[in-house]
Amino acid sequence: MKRLAIVVALGLLGGCSLKPVKSGPEFGEVLKQPPLADSILRDGDQLSYQVHLTTSKGSNVPDIAQVRASCATPEASLLFLESPGSLAANGQPVRFTVMRTFAPEAVGYLKQNSGFIDACATTPRPDWRLANGTASGRQGLIDRASLKPVGDSVHVWAAVDEPFILTNKLKKMPYAQTRMHWQVNCSRKTYRALATFGLNENNVVTFGNIENAPQDQPFNSAETDTQTLLNAACSPTLAQMPTATARTKSEQILTPAPLSADIEQATHALGMPTPSKTFRHLVQKRDMGYGPMQIDLYLEPKAQSGQFTIRNVTQYSTYTTTTWRGLFNLSFQSRYKMDGINVSSASHLQQLSFIGDWQQMPVGATLGYSTVEMNRTTTQEDRALIRNTRCVVKRELPASKLNSALTGTAKELNCTTTGEKYSATSTELYLQDYGYFFTRQSDSATTKMRYTLEKAE
Repeated sequence: MKRLAIVVALGLLGGCSLKPVKSGPEFGEVLKQPPLADSILRDGDQLSYQVHLTTSKGSNVPDIAQVRASCATPEASLLFLESPGSLAANGQPVRFTVMRTFAPEAVGYLKQNSGFIDACATTPRPDWRLANGTASGRQGLIDRASLKPVGDSVHVWAAVDEPFILTNKLKKMPYAQTRMHWQVNCSRKTYRALATFGLNENNVVTFGNIENAPQDQPFNSAETDTQTLLNAACSPTLAQMPTATARTKSEQILTPAPLSADIEQATHALGMPTPSKTFRHLVQKRDMGYGPMQIDLYLEPKAQSGQFTIRNVTQYSTYTTTTWRGLFNLSFQSRYKMDGINVSSASHLQQLSFIGDWQQMPVGATLGYSTVEMNRTTTQEDRALIRNTRCVVKRELPASKLNSALTGTAKELNCTTTGEKYSATSTELYLQDYGYFFTRQSDSATTKMRYTLEKAE
């Protein structure tokens, strides 16, 4: 069977819900294939397993389909297709997330699949025991029912159960539990990893694979949590360990780390005057060349000099920042959806320094600041962004030029920001009565943004 025929027929409509797919010989072919032994895992009456498919490119490495099927009722789902012989740009196998249920006509092929029938008969319902962890934290589990002697070793399923729904940063797929299939030699204290799978909060496999050439490794070469599970699998008291209970889980939400005292000192040392007025609500419009978008900023001044907590609201998103006088973020927190995955992000400044006379801002003067910002998201590795900004005070003008309701004067700054593979320019207006910088425009290699202040309260 050709993989591409399946992909085209499915339409590649991935998603998190299981929806019916049209029946056809190519779908039935998937359900005719025998389960790969090391991939078989069970939850209640549901069996999850992988099958090999003939590739469309004549590769010696077969494609893989992840299947979920019931041992008790005529229902089955195709979860994803993967091509280990074809690598994507990130070095991972080319993958198609499917998450679709098979039509009844195709499910009928399972009745003639002796490998599936045998797997249902010989794979017991799991008996998960709590080996380590707490009710609110990460837990290590051993499936006592999966212990199966193989020569002088045993096969066993273990799991790391997370307190939250996480995202695998390579696969960009959600998971709440990682299951590992091991062959363990308790007398020699060695083990080999046979398979690893990630499952979501509903125990549906979202990614994973079997090992093609597993190698024996000593227990003490593994991470501490893995060693605990390996020893639990070999423990004569495994039957006395508490039964694991299912937990309700929410998605992981990242929060910014507290700002260090050095950050507070750097802003305080500037000696900038306390503003006579304070903004509570700003309505601005941002135009990126395809129509303006309204942004409502709800500001809450903090006790620290010049800091505002701002709730930024658009018709598409809401996020929270802590800024220094509106010029740059001290911290940031947001939640959004990208490519069907819910993402949480947070950042905070680790380092901050200033140059120039920020207190007076004389026309013609050069001012500057440098930052090191730690960015974290649930879908990517943490990274530190280094930015250097230099500004020239261009002129002084009435603040009412920006918005007729504003009082006092404004200092206009032309700024350039640079960093690794990054360069941008901006025009900032410092509204002296309010102690607040308003960005009038911001240009980079990929975006050009113009801002207008529609309302100030």
